[in-house]
Amino acid sequence: MSTPALEISDLWFAYEDTRVLDGVSLTLPVGEFLAVLGPNGGGKSTLLRLMLGLVEPGGGSVRVLGQAPGEAGGRIGYLPQFTQVSATFPITVLGAVTLGLIRPGLRSLGGFLSRSERRHEREVSLSALERVGMVDQAERRLSDLSGGQRQRVFIARAIVSGPELLLLDEPTASVDGRSRQELMALLSRLNQDMTIVMVSHDMSTVDGCVTSIACVNKGLHFHADSRMTPDILAQATGVDPHVGCPVEIFAHGPVPHRVVHDHDDPNCCGGAHAHGSSSKPGGGQGA
Repeated sequence: MSTPALEISDLWFAYEDTRVLDGVSLTLPVGEFLAVLGPNGGGKSTLLRLMLGLVEPGGGSVRVLGQAPGEAGGRIGYLPQFTQVSATFPITVLGAVTLGLIRPGLRSLGGFLSRSERRHEREVSLSALERVGMVDQAERRLSDLSGGQRQRVFIARAIVSGPELLLLDEPTASVDGRSRQELMALLSRLNQDMTIVMVSHDMSTVDGCVTSIACVNKGLHFHADSRMTPDILAQATGVDPHVGCPVEIFAHGPVPHRVVHDHDDPNCCGGAHAHGSSSKPGGGQGA
């Protein structure tokens, strides 16, 4: 039996006296593409930081690829939420990806590498750019790229070391709709070779792309498929599905769209979505 990608048991974490995660348990098999959903402040990014070993849990245990957080080294790739680039910073696309190969110690700073080692760094960096469809932009300045292109480069930097586990914090947050779809298609392809854990607030990109969902709002509820049901939506947003407008979000075809279940809540379009309403064909469901 293979070692799980993640083993989390009865985990809790607090900022000062406020617990943001409590009683979190999860066993994630190798090869999964897990979407971590939840409301703002629910603990999603903190959970990633615990997996990376950037913060210590208050209690419970975390194992990543069978090791303690922080010990897996190059076996983990990470894309943080904020990756802004100054317009005056003259780094090229290839140079940015090569930074993903730097490891602790002076030998990783470039001047101490042999010619063959530098050649190897260039080859693996170009290979990572090839995987994300950006190898033809290798010599361009990173700051000259569009938001979607830069995000592809940052993903290349995260996978350049050949990780077994890729952790992503809101990878589609700063790009347009078309780029979001392209990034999710890219991540689905990468999932063939590595386990992926993606924190996201964009539920329209999840359905049909990921293999499982974890709803995090202090606690964690795991769902072993990617279908967005009303209960999953409620856990992800912190909204009671029996109060107000229950909305399911689907992403399929060339344009992701929303489908509203039949309901007669007077606070939603004056009850226009009620079954049998004449305001929308097909019993009140509309894209």
